Amino acid sequence: MAGLSAAVAGLSVTVVSVGVTVVSVGVTAVSVGVTVVSVALGVGVTEIPAGRYVDLAWSVAEFLVAFGAAYAVGRWGVEPLAERTLDAWRVDRTAANALLKILHVAVLVAALRVALDVADYGYLLSLPPTVVAALTVAVGFASRDIASNLVGGVFIVTDPEFNIGDWIRWNDREGVIEDISFRVTRVRTFDNELLTVPNSQLATSAVVNAVAKSPRRVSHTLHVDADADLGRVASVLVTEAEGHEEILERPTPTARVVELDDGRAGMQARFWIDSPSRETFVTVKSEYLGRVSRRLASEGIDLPREQN
Repeated sequence: MAGLSAAVAGLSVTVVSVGVTVVSVGVTAVSVGVTVVSVALGVGVTEIPAGRYVDLAWSVAEFLVAFGAAYAVGRWGVEPLAERTLDAWRVDRTAANALLKILHVAVLVAALRVALDVADYGYLLSLPPTVVAALTVAVGFASRDIASNLVGGVFIVTDPEFNIGDWIRWNDREGVIEDISFRVTRVRTFDNELLTVPNSQLATSAVVNAVAKSPRRVSHTLHVDADADLGRVASVLVTEAEGHEEILERPTPTARVVELDDGRAGMQARFWIDSPSRETFVTVKSEYLGRVSRRLASEGIDLPREQN
């Protein structure tokens, strides 16, 4: 009985040993198969991910180089040529500025398209219609204010009475337009502050263009004592306007009484200037009032301390 048990145990060990040998042979066969595949492909198994990274890096490099080259051609070749052409054709500064901004965007888009094609990423532009529709809706909701400013900018640029360099007033603000972009208009105030105004605000507000038309009328109300000789005061106001070289003879300068209250009379002088810029307006008015003040003092006509 003991001998039979020993024989059975020996047989089990032999079977297990044979099984292990078979498994070992199987693993060896798999290893040989992987080696054969590696040799057939000419690349190691561990080198495959690295190769993909190399391909990706090469594609990115192609994209960047192609984008940089195309953008450089457009930015320093096409855009300067377009700017010189617009100058030669004497296109309005505001319209020329808008056209150059549109051209700059077109250069960016063209450079992006060229780079995608060179790097074999052109398929990214072929999106399904449903995806395009979804993106359009999403962008539309997210950029409503930007869209309204863009539309306002189009109206401003196409308005011939609204140009860079104009002196404008709106909502208790005033200044000179320095730039009109797709989204905002930049206005330089007379305190040398730069205001960035959304185009939609200017497009929906009442804007006064102080230099849109020439000539421009200048008015100023001067207060004197009610018992003063108002005829002499009016004569001084008109004479000093006629003697100023920057004030036009036609339309003729005038002076009239517009207020009579609290023992004072309000005499308003009106005259016209040919160059309605802010600098000319301020300079001529200041010089005129200085001459009037000296002339009234020489005539013995006193001015109240408070003047409008």
